[in-house]
Amino acid sequence: MSTPDPNPSAAAPGDLQRELTQIAELAGGLAHELRNPLSTMMINLKLLAEDLQNLEAHPRDTRRRALLKVDIVRREAERLQVLFDEFLNLTAPCALDRKPTDLNAVVARLVEFCEPLLKSHQVAVQVVEGVRPLIADVDEKLLSQGLLNLTINAQQAMPEGGLLTITTSRDGDRAVIAVADTGVGIAEADRDRILRPFFSTKPRGTGLGLSITRRIIEDHGGTLTFVSAVGKGTTFTIRLPLSAV
Repeated sequence: MSTPDPNPSAAAPGDLQRELTQIAELAGGLAHELRNPLSTMMINLKLLAEDLQNLEAHPRDTRRRALLKVDIVRREAERLQVLFDEFLNLTAPCALDRKPTDLNAVVARLVEFCEPLLKSHQVAVQVVEGVRPLIADVDEKLLSQGLLNLTINAQQAMPEGGLLTITTSRDGDRAVIAVADTGVGIAEADRDRILRPFFSTKPRGTGLGLSITRRIIEDHGGTLTFVSAVGKGTTFTIRLPLSAV
């Protein structure tokens, strides 16, 4: 006869190990991302101090070099601010303010907001509505943030311009939002890592946008998946529970 678990609410050893592994991965990724901007700031501050020591000898040249170094430090500080903000979005407890919401309206407002940016990068956008209305209980602010991340990701995947298609539909008891681009696609070697924190194929990307989006969708009880073909484009698909009423 087996002995009952004296603490049934305690995490299983396997679950605890996975949590510790995820924490270690996040900490390691954050440390790696902090290293480069901090190193750049420290080097430029050291050079700035050296320049200022020679200010009287060459005031004009020294001032010019000093301003360039200050600008570098400022940009790296802004990069750190973005990194910390996105990291907190990924890890901080999330209290959803869920209300019955027409997802078609959410998409329409997103497109209106993003269209100037998309046009400036020669990206055309089309919206295909399959069901009207398409109601789900969501935190509109957070869902819009997740969709914005996918939209910006799609735009950046089309450096020469292209077509962004956002489709809404229903699949059984799920609402579906698909964000498709005609961009460069995701390399086969990167597909297992693309949704992981701190993985980015962009030189100055934080690698947190897609992770934040996945967390937002999963906190809503939904899923985020994707299909991609190199040279043809990528489609990210969100599935969310439909509203009960």
